[in-house]
Amino acid sequence: MFNTKSFDVVSFNSELSTTKLETSANVQTTEIVHTADDTQTTDTRSIGIQTIHEQKTDMQVDYDKLAEFLKRVTPGVMEVLDEAYGSNAFDDYDPNVTEASSANVEILKKISALKESDTQIKVSDLSWSTVGGTLAVGLSHIYHEAWCDHLSTIQLYNLTIEDNLTDAPTKTLETNGCITTLCYHPTEPSILAAGLSNWDVLVWNLRNDDSITPTHVCTHSDCVSQVYWRPRSVNDVTLLLSSSRDGYILIHKLTANFTTAQLHKRFKIVKERNPVENARPRSAGGTRERAAEAGLCITSFDFSPGHPSIFVVGTLCGGIYKCSLDSVTPIEGDATLIDPVIDEYERHGGSVTCIKCSPLRNLFVTSTTDKEIRIYNLDEHVSQQTISVDNTVVGLTWMIGNQDIFAAYGADAYIKFYNVTDAKPMTCAKFEITGKQSISSLRVNSKRDMLAVGDVGANVEIWKFPRHLF
Repeated sequence: MFNTKSFDVVSFNSELSTTKLETSANVQTTEIVHTADDTQTTDTRSIGIQTIHEQKTDMQVDYDKLAEFLKRVTPGVMEVLDEAYGSNAFDDYDPNVTEASSANVEILKKISALKESDTQIKVSDLSWSTVGGTLAVGLSHIYHEAWCDHLSTIQLYNLTIEDNLTDAPTKTLETNGCITTLCYHPTEPSILAAGLSNWDVLVWNLRNDDSITPTHVCTHSDCVSQVYWRPRSVNDVTLLLSSSRDGYILIHKLTANFTTAQLHKRFKIVKERNPVENARPRSAGGTRERAAEAGLCITSFDFSPGHPSIFVVGTLCGGIYKCSLDSVTPIEGDATLIDPVIDEYERHGGSVTCIKCSPLRNLFVTSTTDKEIRIYNLDEHVSQQTISVDNTVVGLTWMIGNQDIFAAYGADAYIKFYNVTDAKPMTCAKFEITGKQSISSLRVNSKRDMLAVGDVGANVEIWKFPRHLF
C-alpha cells in the first residue's frame, strides 16, 4: 500500500535588491514683501473754558404760601408713602452687582428679655412691622394655674440701617395680662394688635410716640388664641378678627384712626360638629339655651390668599373646618350668632397647634400635638401628604424667596424646612438656635431677609437668612 521513493534536490538562488528609487525636489517659500506707512494727525484744536462769576441775589420766599402748599399736598404724599410700605417691588433687588451675595445663614443678634426677678417668663409671640424696621416681642408667664393677673409687657426693638437690633427696647407697652398673640397691621406700620390671657383684645396706634394707651377692642370669655388683620378692600374698612378658646371668632371694624372698635360679626363653631360631643344632651335647660354654651375651642385659623372670604379653622379636639366670612347660617337661639362652617376636613388625632394657607397654591398646612404635619388641598377632604416629626410642632411659617418652603418649629431647638409640593425636608437649611431652648415663636422679616426666633427662656435671636438659599 505504501511505497518508498527518492527525488532529486531542487534549489534556487535568493536575490536581494539593494537599489532604491530616489527622487529629489526643492521647496521654497515665496518672497515676503514688507511695507511701512506713516500715520499722523494733521488737525489740532484748542478750546478754553472760563466760568463767569455771577452775583448771587437773595431769594424772596413767601413762607405763608409755602406752608399752605405743604398742608395741601402732605396728606396725599403720606397716603402714597403708606401704600409703598406694603409693596414687594424691591424684595429681590440687590444693589450689590459686583460681588456675589453670601448664602450663609448666620446669627446677627441675641438679646434676653428676662429680668433678674422673672425666672418663669417666655417669649409668647413675635411680630415684625410691615416695613420690617420694628420687632414686637410679647412676653408671658409659662404657667397659669387659674385666672391670669400677671403684669406683662410688649417690648419694641428697632433695626438700624446695618441690620443691627438695639440692645434695649426703644419702647415698652405694659399690659395687665400675659401676651398670647401679636399681629402688626399689614399696611399700617404703626398699628399693633394683641390678645391676652385675661381675655382682652387691644390695639395700639404707635404713630404718636407720646401715646401708649391702647384701644380696648373686646373681651372674650376665655384666653385669646389669635388675632388677625384682614386687609382692607376697596370702599371697605379694616377688620380685626380674634379667636378664643371659648369657641368664638369676633370680627370688629376699626375706624377713627383705629381708636374706635365696632362689633361686625360673631362666629361660633357649634359643638354638634364634634363627634365626641354628639352624645351630650343639647342643654340642661332646653334646646334654645345651647347657643349660649361655648363652641369648639379654637386654637388657630388662617385665610386663603386666593379666596379672601375663605378661612380654615383648627380646634383643640383636632377638628379642621372650612369657613366663610359670607356665611349667613344663624345658630339656633341667637340670630346674631353665625356658624361659619361650610365644609369639614379629615380630623387629626391631636390638638391643632397651627394652620397656614399657602401664599401660592390652593393648599394649607396643619401641625398638631400628635407629632404630625399634614398638607391639605383646600377643596379636598382628605390630606394629600403626612409628615411625621420627632417632637411636637407648635408653629409653621412660610419662607421668603421660595414660598413653597415652610418652616416648622416647636419642642426643641431645631428649625426644620419642608417643601409643600412633595413634603420632602430641605436638609440644606436645617439649623439650631444657640439657646438650646424650645422655640415658642418664629417670624420672617421679608424686607430685611431675617428670622426672629423666640424661645421659652425669654431669649430672642435674629438670624440672617438669604432668600435665595432654597
